[in-house]
Amino acid sequence: MQNLKETLNQISSITEKIKSISEEKNLMISTAESCTGGEIAVNLTSLPGSSSFFDSSIIVYSNSSKIRLLSVSDKTIEKYGAVSEQVVLEMCSGLLTRTNCDVAVAVSGIMGPGADGSEKDIGTVWLCIKDSNKHTSKILNLKGNRQENRLSTVHHALRCLSDFLETL
Repeated sequence: MQNLKETLNQISSITEKIKSISEEKNLMISTAESCTGGEIAVNLTSLPGSSSFFDSSIIVYSNSSKIRLLSVSDKTIEKYGAVSEQVVLEMCSGLLTRTNCDVAVAVSGIMGPGADGSEKDIGTVWLCIKDSNKHTSKILNLKGNRQENRLSTVHHALRCLSDFLETL
């Protein structure tokens, strides 16, 4: 991972860009976070006036919370695992249904140091950005420690969100 200060500066710059694009296009954003524990929302709401583009965040760390709060199918989790493209897509769909957002962001991954019984590798993360018409999803294969993996996930998710917003 690149130097911490550089990464934090990039995150700050990307977040400012997200705010600008969202306000210009009158878009509201919500997040559903598992492995990042709300850190994407922390960065989005660190800006003054963030209520003009940020609606809400739901931290769904456990599988049962993904099912209960976002209507992720237990069958999807059983078939693909919580860290899967299918689950983050369903997390985004749940956010779009339950919140006042136009664009949903979801992440689910294995941060380490252990895999918590998953067959997937530590550092595996799926992220998804979705609106009512389209979505983009991406897998990350991170190699850092728990803190580095979380920060890298936030960085990637915000960059993907910024790129997605530019296409709207």
